[in-house]
Amino acid sequence: MVIGINCGHTVSGTVGCGAVGYIDESVEVRKVGNILMTLLAEEGHDVISCTNDYANSVNDNLSQIVNMANAQPLELFVSIHFNSGGGKGCEVFTYGGKRFDEAERVCENLNGLGFVNRGIKDGSNLYVVRRTNAKAMLVEVCFVDTKTDVDLYKKLGAAQIAQAICNAITGEITENNGGLTMGQYEELKTEIKVLKAENVALKAEVDNLKNPMIYNYIDDNMPLWAHEAVQWCIDKGIIKGTGDGLGLDDTKLWVCVTMYRLANSLN
Repeated sequence: MVIGINCGHTVSGTVGCGAVGYIDESVEVRKVGNILMTLLAEEGHDVISCTNDYANSVNDNLSQIVNMANAQPLELFVSIHFNSGGGKGCEVFTYGGKRFDEAERVCENLNGLGFVNRGIKDGSNLYVVRRTNAKAMLVEVCFVDTKTDVDLYKKLGAAQIAQAICNAITGEITENNGGLTMGQYEELKTEIKVLKAENVALKAEVDNLKNPMIYNYIDDNMPLWAHEAVQWCIDKGIIKGTGDGLGLDDTKLWVCVTMYRLANSLN
């Protein structure tokens, strides 16, 4: 994918520089953005810097950013910013407030790190969102003038923020699903669905038994399909035998197998 990354505004102290609070926006966006470009390049993407450090005016800065973006065959344009105004959390601006995967995952991933998810908002009035030819999103990481946001940002560091945004672009959930890619996550959901269906069928067979067996030991009397699951439950301390044995009926075997299969799926 060809991706354009813009570290918002000009450098600190110049015309068009960003917001200042507990931290300086123009300083932090460059930390996050530069790491993000490195991470995306390491993932094999073609990364184009669309950052303008010096300009004669705000409009000049914005125009130069868009010109750099539109001079390349970008498939995605990402502008990194930090917010101000006393709010809390992260948000993403897209044209018309369109909800596309990368934008939604940025909110999810930053929320997974602890920031309030303010959601996707209409950025049609934002110059770089409106005038960039490629699919565009402007990311507001957090608020520079809200201490709790800044404290969390400092604790995490620019590298972890950049990784969360990189994961969002490449299709990974940072925290909520244990770092699985979306493909892996969907495969896991499908596998769990299949296991549920198998277990429903197994339970129906057990329920139809007129004279249920009692299994005290993992031996030839116990169905072979239950051996590994029962042993796992014993090893984990989930079930314990008595002096007379395990005392498992068919329903309890089914429960052991269900727990064992689900644990393997999640692992």
